[in-house]
Amino acid sequence: MLAMTTAPASGAPTATPSRIHHVLLATNVDKASAGATEEAIELATENHAVLQILAVARNHRERVRLERGTAGIRERARAAGVTATAFVWHGDPAESILEAAWSERPDLLVLGARPHRDLRRLLGSVSARVAAAAPCRVMIVPA
Repeated sequence: MLAMTTAPASGAPTATPSRIHHVLLATNVDKASAGATEEAIELATENHAVLQILAVARNHRERVRLERGTAGIRERARAAGVTATAFVWHGDPAESILEAAWSERPDLLVLGARPHRDLRRLLGSVSARVAAAAPCRVMIVPA
C-alpha cells in the first residue's frame, strides 16, 4: 500500500520518530478510509501502541452511523490485541482532527484521502489541511 507520511507542522514539538506508542486514526468509516483503518490497526498491533479512533459528524444522522462504524473498528482492533478507544466529534472534519491531534498528542495520525480526477488535487482538502498543520507525523493512505 502506498502511503505518504509528513513531518509535524512547524513549531510543533517533535518526538523520536522510531517508536510509535499512540496512533490516532481519523476516519469517516467509508471506502475512502478503509485502507487507513487497516494501516492504523496494523501499526498499533506491530508497535503495541494505543489506538484512538476519531470520526467527525456534521449532523445527528451522520453521528449515529459513525458511532456504529467506529465501534466496529474498535472491536476489530481489540480482537487484534490493541488497546483501542473510539469517539465521534461534531464539526468541521479538518478542524476537529487537528484539535484532537493537538489535545491527544499522538505519535502518528493516520487518515485516508479520497481519489481525485484532477491531478493538481492528489490529496483531499481535509488531508491537505491536516498534513499542513498537525503537531505530529501524519500518514495519508490513498483510497
